[in-house]
Amino acid sequence: MDIHEVTYDSKEIGLKCIFDNTEKLGYKNNGLECKKVEDIYGRLKFGEVPENRPITYASYVMSVDGKIAFEDDEVGPLIAKNNYLDPPGAVADFWVLSMLRGNCDGIVIGSGTLIKEPTFSGCVYDTDLVDARVKEGRAVAPWTVIVTRTGKNIPYKNPLFIKHEVPILIVTSPNGFEELKLEIPKEYYLVSTIKNEIDKGKIKESIAVNRDKIGILVTGSGDETNPEEMLQILRAIGMEKVLIESPTYCHYLMKNGMLDEIFINTSGVFVGGKATSIGSQSKSFTSQEHPHSEIVSIHIHSPHFIYTRYKLLYDVKPSK
Repeated sequence: MDIHEVTYDSKEIGLKCIFDNTEKLGYKNNGLECKKVEDIYGRLKFGEVPENRPITYASYVMSVDGKIAFEDDEVGPLIAKNNYLDPPGAVADFWVLSMLRGNCDGIVIGSGTLIKEPTFSGCVYDTDLVDARVKEGRAVAPWTVIVTRTGKNIPYKNPLFIKHEVPILIVTSPNGFEELKLEIPKEYYLVSTIKNEIDKGKIKESIAVNRDKIGILVTGSGDETNPEEMLQILRAIGMEKVLIESPTYCHYLMKNGMLDEIFINTSGVFVGGKATSIGSQSKSFTSQEHPHSEIVSIHIHSPHFIYTRYKLLYDVKPSK
C-alpha cells in the first residue's frame, strides 16, 4: 500500500463537546462507525443526502482573525502547527481533517491548493479510520476531485498522482480541457455528462474499466465550469458526501447556495495583513446579500483551540 498511515493517541488529542445542536437539526444519518471517532469527537451525524448531489462540507483551520495561511508560508496546516501553546491541539486539528476525509466519498480541491501544498495526498491518515472504511466496504481512500477552470499548471509530480489507491477526477471547463490535453502526461478517460438514467450507468461502467487512469469531466461553457452539473455527476458516481478543501471553491459553492456545512477549527494565533482567507480571491458578498449559518457543534481541546461546525443557511432576509 502506498498510503502513509499514522496512529493517533486518542487521550492526548481528545476533544470536549461543549455544545451539540445535531438533535435539534434532525441529523440522523450516522457517519463512519469507528470507536476512535467516539473517543475523540463523539458521535458524528449528518443530515439526509440530497437525491441529485452529495452532502457538501468544507474544513479549514484559521487564525482568530480569520486567516487560513501565513503570508510568508502559505501551507495551510501551519496555522495550527505553529500554535506553540498547544501542540496536541494542532494534532487534533489534523485528525479532525482526517476524520472528515474518512467520512467522505470525495475530496474537492483546486489546482492552486495543490501547488501551495505540494505534500497533499488525498489520504485518510488514521489507521483506525482506514480500517473502519474497509470494514464498511468502502475504498481505502476517497476520490480526489481537482477543479480547474483553465486546465493549466496542474502539478502532476505531486505525490497524489503516484498513489494508486487514490482515484482522481479532474473537472474543467470546455476551454480548460483544450489546455489540459496539451499538458497532461498520464492516461485519461472522459466521464460523460448526464442526460438520462442510461448515462448514469455509462459513467459507472467507464470508471470500472479505467481504474488506473485519470478521469476527466468537462462541464459548463467557455472558461467556466458548472458546479451543479459537477455535483450531479459526483452523486451518479456514488458519492454521498464530499469534502471541500479548496477555499476558493468553497466560496464559489456558497455563492451558488450549494455548500451545506463548514467545519472551522480556530487556532489561537493572529496573522493580520493581507494573508489568505476563505474567498479572498473572489468577489465579496454584499451587506444585503450573504449566507448565514447556524452552529451545529462546538468542541474544545484547550484555551488555545476550538473546533466549530456550522450549517450554512441561504436566502435569509431581514425581519420586517
